Amino acid sequence: YLDELQIHDGEFYALLLLASSGMILLVQSVDLVTLFLGIELMSIPIYAMAGFARKDLRSNESALKYFLIGSFTSAVLLYGMALLYGVTGSTDFAQLRQAFDAGNPVGLVGLGFAFKIAAVPFHQWAPDVYEGSPTAVTSYMAVTVKVAAFAGLLRLVVSAFGPTDAGLTNIFWVLSALSIVVGNVMAVRQENVKRMLAYSSIANAGYILMGLAVGTPQAHQAMLFFLMVYVFMNVGAFAVVITLASHGHDRDRFDDFTGLARTRPALAALLTLFVVAQAGLPGTGGFIAKFTLFSA
Repeated sequence: YLDELQIHDGEFYALLLLASSGMILLVQSVDLVTLFLGIELMSIPIYAMAGFARKDLRSNESALKYFLIGSFTSAVLLYGMALLYGVTGSTDFAQLRQAFDAGNPVGLVGLGFAFKIAAVPFHQWAPDVYEGSPTAVTSYMAVTVKVAAFAGLLRLVVSAFGPTDAGLTNIFWVLSALSIVVGNVMAVRQENVKRMLAYSSIANAGYILMGLAVGTPQAHQAMLFFLMVYVFMNVGAFAVVITLASHGHDRDRFDDFTGLARTRPALAALLTLFVVAQAGLPGTGGFIAKFTLFSA
């Protein structure tokens, strides 16, 4: 794919490895400082990867949007962490849990994570960035960033705040409901496959947030299972778009898929399977994941 788009440079792999290292640090963090370092180490290389197709104006625009909005949200997240430190006197998750009370400004930390998982109303960047970035980068962002951010948020909520506070639960419910409704409704209106998948990922973020809103161990297990299924559904769908790239350009508009069942039946069948799974129809992993989550 990188050869096809004439952007096969060695820096791509360095950025990929740095971002992956940040994700590993993020999900293993037991302290607010390392948590923030993990988020930044994950985010900064992806800002560059989003604009990796330097001759493409859409790619340049997506990188700039992602960088500006991401920097602002990182500032909000860091501000929330500073307030938590001011109230509790610690950045360690275990000590935060002992000193935590409902009046703490944990909401700001939650809102900072809401950007990374593209939850409504912090989702505006996702469709534009997904559309403008090279599709291989879009796939990486849509899957790994969301999974790492949810894993980090789950660890933070469980380890640092113990049983979820009622105020925090209400925030998760509102974010969940808005993400499900807006993501699904806006996906129907799109004419670009990557934008449609972006709104689909926003809707899926809403479903996953239900697990945090419920806050039981069963709901957390259902979240992790949903995330595992989400990885395969999205990588598969984006892989088809990546495969269809030709003549130095992505083929990501619906018009480009006209007659695909006749010319590339295997790819058409795979894309149908992955999209049907995202819709949650019975017999697919997406249905089992949603059934498990709703049951919890």
